[in-house]
Amino acid sequence: MTDSPKRFFARNAQGLLVVVLLMAVSLSTVVRAQTSPWEEVHYNPKPAQGDVVLPMPCGGNMVFRSVLIPLEKPLDDFPVMLGSSSDEWGFLESAQASHIAGSFAAQEGERGRYYLIGKYEVTRLQYDAIMSGKCDKPTINLRVPQTGISWFAALDFGDRYTQWLQANASDRLPREEGIPGFLRLPTEVEWAFATQGGLSVTPSDFQERVFPMDGALSQYVWFAGPQSSNGRIRPIGLLEPNPLGLHDVLGNADEMMFEPFRLRTHGRSHGQAGGFVVRGGNYLTPQSDIRTSWRVEQPYYRDGQQNKLPTTGFRLVVVAPAITSVERLQALEADWLARGTGPVTAAGGPDASARIDKLASSADTESARQELNQVRDQLRAANQLQREQRERAVRSSLQLGGFFCTQLNQLGREIARRKDFLATSCDPQNPRSGAETCKNIQTATAQTEASLQTILGLYSDTIVELGSIYLETDVADQAKVVTQTLASRKSINLIPFINVYVADLSGYMQDRKVQRDTWLANCRAVVQ
Repeated sequence: MTDSPKRFFARNAQGLLVVVLLMAVSLSTVVRAQTSPWEEVHYNPKPAQGDVVLPMPCGGNMVFRSVLIPLEKPLDDFPVMLGSSSDEWGFLESAQASHIAGSFAAQEGERGRYYLIGKYEVTRLQYDAIMSGKCDKPTINLRVPQTGISWFAALDFGDRYTQWLQANASDRLPREEGIPGFLRLPTEVEWAFATQGGLSVTPSDFQERVFPMDGALSQYVWFAGPQSSNGRIRPIGLLEPNPLGLHDVLGNADEMMFEPFRLRTHGRSHGQAGGFVVRGGNYLTPQSDIRTSWRVEQPYYRDGQQNKLPTTGFRLVVVAPAITSVERLQALEADWLARGTGPVTAAGGPDASARIDKLASSADTESARQELNQVRDQLRAANQLQREQRERAVRSSLQLGGFFCTQLNQLGREIARRKDFLATSCDPQNPRSGAETCKNIQTATAQTEASLQTILGLYSDTIVELGSIYLETDVADQAKVVTQTLASRKSINLIPFINVYVADLSGYMQDRKVQRDTWLANCRAVVQ
C-alpha cells in the first residue's frame, strides 16, 4: 500500500532535512562564487594614480577619472573650441565656441571644480551586473564594451546604477553641498573636453585632430584593418590611454552622447534637434577618419523599434545638479547680476546697465520699458563677453610675463658663467685661454647682455601696461587659474616664474614704481 504524503514525510524527515541542508550549502557556495569580488583586470586592466573606483553589484567596480576645471565661482565656466577648422563635413563638425564647468568642488587645497568620466567604456560584465540581476563569472569575452543596446537602455543603465549606488554605497559618491552625484551619458562638450585631454594639453594641442600621442595611432586606437582591430571589437584597456588616463575614447566602440544631435552652421549649432549623437569612431572606422571631431546622428528608432547598433557603446559621467540649495540659488543670482554690469577697471566708472534699469522703471509707456529692457539685456551680454575676454587676456599676459622671466633667468645665468670664465681664463696677468677665444667670448657676452636688456624692457612694459588696465584682484584670481592649468599639464617649471611676475606686478600696482633692476634680480633668483 502506498504511503500517504503525511506518512512519507514523517518516516523520511531526517533524510529530507539532510538533503535540504546540502542543497542550501551548495546554493550558498554558488552565490558566494558569483558575488566574490572581481579581479581588477576585469574592470581596471591598467590601474593608474588618480583612479576613482565606484562599487557595483556582484562584487564589481567601475573606474572613473577626474576632469578638472580651474574655476570655482557659481557661474564660472571655461572656454573651449570644439570641432574642426576643416571645411570637410563642416555641417557636422565645424568649429564652434563652447564652455565647460565642473559639478563638484575640488579637493581641499586645490582650486577649481571637477566632474568624473568613465575611464573605460561600460563592459558587458558591468552592464549585466546592473541590468540582469545575475552575477556572471568574469571572463575576457565579457570585458568588451557593451554594444547593441539603445540610447534609452544606456540612460536606463545610468539610472539603475545611480539608484543602486545611492542605496548601497552613497558615501562613495562625490557630493556637492551634501547632494550625492548621479550618473548619466556625457554631453558632447564633457566628452570632447575629456577626450582631447582637458587641461592636460595645451590650447594648440587641444585643436589638433587627435590628442597628443607618444607613438603610432595603433598604440592608442582600435580602427579598421588587419593592423588594428581586424574587424572585431576588443576588450577594454589593451591600448594606451589619452593624456587624462582615458582608454578607447577614439575607436573600438563609438559612444552615445546625452543631448540630441544638431547640425552645425558657421560658428554655432543649428536650431533643429534630431536623433542622438554618436562620437569617436569605432573598430570599423578607417584610420584616416579617426579624429576627436568625428560625430554622426543616429535615429532613436529604426524600423519601428529602438535603434541598436553593434558598433555603438557608451561611457558614463558622474555629475551633480546645478542648483543644490537655497544658498547656491542666491549665489547664482548675485553672480549673474554682477556679470551683467560693466567690468570694473583701474579707472573705475559708473555702470550703464544700472542707469538703463533706472530709466526703464520710470518710462512712460510699456513699449518704452520693453525696449529699454532689451537694450539692457544686450548690454549685459556684451559686458559678460567683455569680462570673459579680459580674463583670458590676463591669463595670456601672465603666461607671457612668466616666459619673459624664464628668459631673464637663463640669460642672466649665461652671462654670469661667461664673466666667470673671462675673469679666470682671460686675466691678462694669468691667461689660460688664447686671445682669440677670449675676444669671441667677450663679443658673445655683450650680445647676450643686449638681449637681456631687450627682454627686461618687454618684461617691464607688460607690468606697466597690465598694472594700468587691471585690478590686483583680477590678477590674483587669474593667476590661480593659470597655475592650476599649468600644474595639470605638468608644466610646473613655469609656475615659479609666473609667481615672481605676479609679485612684481602686484608691487607695481601698489607703488607705481618701475624697478627694473629689482625685477631682474627676482627672476634671476629663481632656482630651477
